[in-house]
Amino acid sequence: MTATPEYARPVRLPRRSRQGVVMGMDPWQLAFLATAALILLVFVNRFGPLGLLYGAPLYLGFGVTALTSIHGVSTPRMAGLWLMKQVRHAGGATTHTFRPERPRLAGTLNLPGTRASIQLWDTGQAGAVYNPHDRSVSVIAELEVQGFLMHDLPERFDLAEQFDRVLGPFTQRPGVKRVTLQERTLPTTIRAAREHYDTVRRVQDLNPDSPVAHNYQDVMDRSERFEVAHRNYLILTLDLVVLGSQLKALGGGQDAILALAQIEAGNLADALTAAKITVRRWLTPRDVAALGRLAFDPEFAAVVQNRPDALTGVDPVAIGPMYLDEPAHRNGIVVTDSGVHTTLWVHEWPRSDSPVGFLAPIVFARHPNTGEAITHILSIVLTPVPVSKALKRIREEKKVWRGNESLRAKRGAEGSAADAADWRALEQQEQEIANGHGEFHYGAYLTITAPDEERLDQALAGMRNALSRAGMEAQVLYCQQAEALMVNALPIGLGMK
Repeated sequence: MTATPEYARPVRLPRRSRQGVVMGMDPWQLAFLATAALILLVFVNRFGPLGLLYGAPLYLGFGVTALTSIHGVSTPRMAGLWLMKQVRHAGGATTHTFRPERPRLAGTLNLPGTRASIQLWDTGQAGAVYNPHDRSVSVIAELEVQGFLMHDLPERFDLAEQFDRVLGPFTQRPGVKRVTLQERTLPTTIRAAREHYDTVRRVQDLNPDSPVAHNYQDVMDRSERFEVAHRNYLILTLDLVVLGSQLKALGGGQDAILALAQIEAGNLADALTAAKITVRRWLTPRDVAALGRLAFDPEFAAVVQNRPDALTGVDPVAIGPMYLDEPAHRNGIVVTDSGVHTTLWVHEWPRSDSPVGFLAPIVFARHPNTGEAITHILSIVLTPVPVSKALKRIREEKKVWRGNESLRAKRGAEGSAADAADWRALEQQEQEIANGHGEFHYGAYLTITAPDEERLDQALAGMRNALSRAGMEAQVLYCQQAEALMVNALPIGLGMK
């Protein structure tokens, strides 16, 4: 019998637990159930048996609300998000308009809310993004991963295994706050092809009015709208509070932060090179601003991409949107300069075994009607978990699982296959940690962009088809679209809690 090659084994992703706090319910639902029980107790004590009738509209309302869901989110939580959005809308906080001549604090950026105080610094070799609110600094690398899907299966498996060796040590190093993997797909130009054609035409002295030249020009014009760029980034975010002793040793202040960022960028580059992954470039402040600008204003892409190398990027003053609005009547979109966006949270990863490269349908997703590539940003945010905390979390989740199992037994209810899968997943995670693998808390966000709401609906349909082919499920982050867009649009290591 021939053994199955190691590289032929499919990928297994950890299952997300559905046990909740108690019986699969989140804290919002438990609070509503507790409120319903309190109302029932008060009315019965006050009015006796008739209190069951008098208080029915209240305790039944809270109880039913606690046990229902909207768009896959518990109704109490969704109601809280909706109320918060209405409060922000009443206070004018859902609309952001940039006014160039309005006095602004020195060092602030054109970004809504507290993110305006984020600072972009240049280390000389790379840009560093300093966030004063959580005392963190991020460096961004653009990765060279051309032709991954063109490799044979053994080579794909080897690349994935090498990359795992880059990410694994982050869970054992203090000071790594977050690691973000990001893939961006956006329309681009065929500038290189046009310049090459012009060069050949001049060298060969071709007649620009000939039928051949006209036909070739027509082919280029028609192919322009199908041209897309796929870019991959890795964002390393460092916790400056944890690394305070190193900063003190480097002299403290901004210079110490820049030196630390440069050292960590070099360490990351060495690790990636050893894993056979090439760092195409380290993003400068102008490059970071350009990514933000292109996300908020997709029609601006051709202007940025056609700039010469000496003028590449965008001045950080133009990093943010000129206009941003969360419409009161639409809780699942946000409107910016020339784009309409919807951000989804990937809440379900493949339940069955998946091959290496299973995200390909999402990366190459197309509009179902036109066949054009869907403009999107996919971010996977990884938060390292120390081994001690990971084992403690598993023990607590096992305790919750056993408690739920005991409650089900008292009610005479049998456990489901999903409950059994949760227990097996906990056992598997504990075994992997014991074997030396690291653990990350992870979240994935997918932003889809289109020129208007009609084309956005088409793009969403195409992307949902792609998610289905990848074995994944996602839900719209209702009433949180502006914050979710900022997490994806700005490659500065942000996350959502």
